[in-house]
Amino acid sequence: MTTTSVLQYATLLSLLIGGVSVAVAVFNHRQQLKTQIFLALSARYDDLMHNSSAELWLTRAPVPTSHQGSDDSIMSALRFCILFSVTYFLFLEHQIPKRMWRLILHSAERRMRNPIFVREWQELRSEFESFPGFVNLVNSVQKGATDAGVSNKASFKRL
Repeated sequence: MTTTSVLQYATLLSLLIGGVSVAVAVFNHRQQLKTQIFLALSARYDDLMHNSSAELWLTRAPVPTSHQGSDDSIMSALRFCILFSVTYFLFLEHQIPKRMWRLILHSAERRMRNPIFVREWQELRSEFESFPGFVNLVNSVQKGATDAGVSNKASFKRL
């Protein structure tokens, strides 16, 4: 084996090691980014719970549809919708893993089926017309559809 061939093999080996190192670094960065997104979303949901109307989070009894919601419950529902729509958008853009999305969706489904939220959603729906996939998601959850957030990807892709 000549010196030239040894140098060529060494160069090839160092290129392969460099390529694998870059791939590992990209993978680790992506995992770290997903963790940061999850922690940021968790903090936002926690802040929302602390600063929102308790009736949006706890009420289970039917609420008369003629009953006018308070400004606090309307704003709480709007803040929840904005945060959840951003979360849904991140899922659709593959920035949130499917397992994480299912966890978030499971918790959000209870909020969206809450009688107070159902009442407020009638007023807020028009605020989200620019994101029909999100409107479809909320409507399907309120109608009791299962796996709504995962199967609803198609409606977003048509935008």
